[in-house]
Parts: sequence; C-alpha cells; structure tokens
Amino acid sequence: MEILQVLNPVALQRGVIDAKSVNKRPTTLEGAKVGLLWSGTAMGDVALRRIEEMLQQRFPTAETRFYHGGLPASADALKQAAAESDVIIGATAD
Repeated sequence: MEILQVLNPVALQRGVIDAKSVNKRPTTLEGAKVGLLWSGTAMGDVALRRIEEMLQQRFPTAETRFYHGGLPASADALKQAAAESDVIIGATAD
C-alpha cells in the first residue's frame, strides 16, 4: 500500500510574519514631527508631498520630514524615521 503525504503549498505572507502592533494615535498633529515614508513606487512621493501640503495647512506648527524607505523599507530607514518622528505616514502608491 502506498502512502500519499499532502502538503499545504501556501506560505505565510510577509505582512503576517512581520506584523507589528499599531501605536496609539495622537490627539493632534499640532507641533508634531511627521515622517513621510515613501516606498519608492510610482507616484507615492507625489501623494506624500500632497499630504505634506495638507498637513502644513491644517497644522501649521507640525514639522514634516521625507524618508525614502524602499520596498520593503530598510531597517536603517525605519529606525531613522522612528527616531526623528512622532508620527509616520507611509505610502506605496502605484
């Protein structure tokens, strides 16, 4: 008698493996340092620059900083953005 072993060919997605808990949202962005993290994909930088304009209009004392993280974002880029920002907004676009 032959025995057939069936394996599941579906791997866990990277996002599931690397998932982190979400930080508590701030009550305001007034005076906050906002990191804008771009993955490098097409038009993501345009979206983030527009977000930057909107943030500056709504929260004049907020400071924005732009980071190019890559896809996936490098550990160094994430550490720098986290160290220099109170809040980070990421965009991949496409």
